[in-house]
Amino acid sequence: MPTLPTTDLTAFCATCPPAEEVTAALARLGFALVFQMNADDDQPYLHLAPLSAQFHYRDHCGTEVIYLAGVDQGDEQPAPQHASRFWLYAGADEHACERVARALTATWALIWWGENDALGLDSVA
Repeated sequence: MPTLPTTDLTAFCATCPPAEEVTAALARLGFALVFQMNADDDQPYLHLAPLSAQFHYRDHCGTEVIYLAGVDQGDEQPAPQHASRFWLYAGADEHACERVARALTATWALIWWGENDALGLDSVA
């Protein structure tokens, strides 16, 4: 696997692992759940698409992982078919991002995209 860029990363997952599994995997890497938003499937009065649950994690160096337990709704950027999505943001430890990305990739077969790879998503979608 080539070295990952140290910029912000996003990954699309073909499955939607239970949040408990994601939390346990990230806890082994030193992450704690710092924010959670439950899914909101019923918003008929706002005429909005259902919102998937979100889970935000952070380690002691400020590295952050966001797990969206479902499909993005109404995203303007093209995206490959996916059942869930991860975002990874670098903190003070430049190697933490790469360690986390590799661990999550090994667990859920993720493909990470850097902020400059956005145009490449057209060919994947």
